[in-house]
Amino acid sequence: MNTESSTEELLNDINKLWSESYHGLLSTHSVKYQGYPFGSLLPFCRDTKGNLLLLISHLAQHTRNLEHDPRCSLTLTGQGDGDVQQLARLTCLARAEAVNSTAAAERYFRFYPEARRYRKELNFRFYRLDVKHYYYIGGFGSARWFDPSRIPPPIPFSTADEAELLYQLNTHNHDLLKQLLDSNGIPADTPVEVVGLDPYGLDTRLATGLRRLQFKTSCEDKSAFLNHILSLSNASTSDTS
Repeated sequence: MNTESSTEELLNDINKLWSESYHGLLSTHSVKYQGYPFGSLLPFCRDTKGNLLLLISHLAQHTRNLEHDPRCSLTLTGQGDGDVQQLARLTCLARAEAVNSTAAAERYFRFYPEARRYRKELNFRFYRLDVKHYYYIGGFGSARWFDPSRIPPPIPFSTADEAELLYQLNTHNHDLLKQLLDSNGIPADTPVEVVGLDPYGLDTRLATGLRRLQFKTSCEDKSAFLNHILSLSNASTSDTS
């Protein structure tokens, strides 16, 4: 395998881990105990530029730490059993910045609807992580630093385009969505809502939590996206007939 193809495979693995992750370990510089890192397990979603979006309390220790020093890291870990050191993990070195965006907030609330109350009643604040460097470990001998320009790709759909696609999937194409979920091992009678999407897959919210449905090929525009969903659903129907 040549170096370039190996790099592309690692990038595909990284972007898959990135898109399938909904929480991570945020490490900040402790204000209370200077020189020590402070870890917090937090949920997140991505904004349309592919940046990490966090909603955190102004009273939380990690928020106070970020206000003092915005440099931080977020570590994501792949799923699996057995030796945790064999799991893929991605560390994102970043700077946190407060953000006040209605579009970003509404996207976050689709993923975590219960968080709307935190924002309204408890004065939680949104922060965006501007990642400067990535460090990926995919197994023995595959630890690499990566430039942020290649991870992750921005979501090419506008806020309005994503809203329209979500409406189409959750309303007019719900039966097709059920077929697609069934092909991924999710019972057809499971309540489901698509809460986010990008050219590489769907983010769905089930009763048990968030679940990523990854595509094998990318879809860069609205019509191609819906056609791809239709083709996947038709394929799953053919496989079971």
